[in-house]
Amino acid sequence: MAPRALGKAVQDLPRLSRLARRTIEVTEVGRAGQAERALELFEAMPVKSQVSWNAALAALVDAGRTDWALSFLREMPRRNATSYTTMIGGLSRAGRAAAAEAQHLFEELPLDQHNVFTWTAMVSCHVRNGEPGKAVELFVALYAKFFARGVLPNAHTFSSLLKACVDVQSLAMLLQLHGLTFKLVDEGSRHCFVWNALIDGHAKLGALSDAEKVFYGMRYRDICSCNIMMDGYSRHKLVDRALDLFRIMRKKDASTWNIIISCLGENSLGEDALRLFIDLVRSDGHCGGNAKVLNPSIYTTVLHTCSVLVLLAFGRQVHARTVKDGFGQSNVFVSNSLMSMYSSCGATLDLEQVFEEMTVRDVVSWNSLIRGLGQNGLGRQALAAGERALELGMYNGNTFISILTSCSHAGLVVEGLSYFDAMAKKHGVEPTFDHYISVIDLLGRAGRLEEAYDLLRKMPFASNALAWRTLLHSCLAHKNSAMGSIAVQELRALQPDGGAGNYERLVQGCRGSTADETQAGSEKSADHTPGCSWVT
Repeated sequence: MAPRALGKAVQDLPRLSRLARRTIEVTEVGRAGQAERALELFEAMPVKSQVSWNAALAALVDAGRTDWALSFLREMPRRNATSYTTMIGGLSRAGRAAAAEAQHLFEELPLDQHNVFTWTAMVSCHVRNGEPGKAVELFVALYAKFFARGVLPNAHTFSSLLKACVDVQSLAMLLQLHGLTFKLVDEGSRHCFVWNALIDGHAKLGALSDAEKVFYGMRYRDICSCNIMMDGYSRHKLVDRALDLFRIMRKKDASTWNIIISCLGENSLGEDALRLFIDLVRSDGHCGGNAKVLNPSIYTTVLHTCSVLVLLAFGRQVHARTVKDGFGQSNVFVSNSLMSMYSSCGATLDLEQVFEEMTVRDVVSWNSLIRGLGQNGLGRQALAAGERALELGMYNGNTFISILTSCSHAGLVVEGLSYFDAMAKKHGVEPTFDHYISVIDLLGRAGRLEEAYDLLRKMPFASNALAWRTLLHSCLAHKNSAMGSIAVQELRALQPDGGAGNYERLVQGCRGSTADETQAGSEKSADHTPGCSWVT
């Protein structure tokens, strides 16, 4: 280098250093979520490099200001692969509608300027937004072209693709990606998450032996590896193996405890699950060090087990513990689980108290209240809660199922039909198959079997075994052998080996003429006793 040029370079060093410092400051302020401040610092920079432009863009993206970031991207004098990677990543977190814009940006960048990061960002965007098929298609379409340029998928690419394989239920594709991962990804501890994704994928797609081979063949395992393998055993109902792995784990986190408690509860070992929970509580929620692992997810799992076993006294003790740990009123998931538990145990006063004390409520909260009151014979109170939910706009399709079920248990036929008619017209909720089944049950319980049969035949969905079984149960309850025989014939056609003969014998046991049956049905409807749940 000539002396004159060298001197100019030396003079430029302080300025470059200031530029680097300003760029780092923009980045740090942006990561703290202060988008406006980051942009002020950026605008005050006398010289702006491509790195500083990208740092300002990242600040907007990190702060969730996606629309602003997109406008900023268009104003940039130059854009490179990093710019597009940052923007695609931000759009992927902005919802499915923004994923189309991310795809447009990806295609806008010339192919020779793409790198593994833009590729991975777009693959991840598709997976994150429920488009696993598009993620796989993109990978397959570009693999050969990128391979020719020396652009190879990395650990993050494979991690997203393995999740996509699970979403599309393709074991064959997962096996191919397994081979590629083995060839291209180093098995170092920093890439442990890829092998964890392989374990999870194999287990969820039914290849548990392959999941075990990956797990026991890993040179580096973390706590997530053990948790995922334990969850795999749970999915395949191998409780003993899950317990063995749980016992030998030196470190356990909240997920570890949640998985094993869920495993026991889901495999009809609810009492064993609660004993484990008691052990955890007695350790003051600490295990494997000073980390406290009792969290809302564990409480939700335990309360579900209490619901299944109808353990009201134990459930109340768990409730007290949630209050002590600060989850009783502020955590909507725990509160919803408490409502479900009290509903299953028939404790409607406790159910209502939990609901009233909640500081945050969602649609599930309202649905749980309506369903809990209705299932326990408090139909009018359930409808009053339903009206409140509708007025507040806190409803969805399940809200109407809860309302219709409550009407069915309480014999409120007119009210139930009114809600069914108003679903689409007034509230914008299109009736689904489950709503029709609820109305068939509502009419059938009330003895209005002809109307139930007519609705079943005319509903805009193909009738299945559930629909005919629902009608048949009402026919048996009201001793209508004629219509019951029709339901049995339909069941036999749908399920030749489904035990329709047992139903046929029950129908033959019905007595009385059609006229008598109709009259008996009307009388029963008038004296209908609301359904309720009992604590046994």
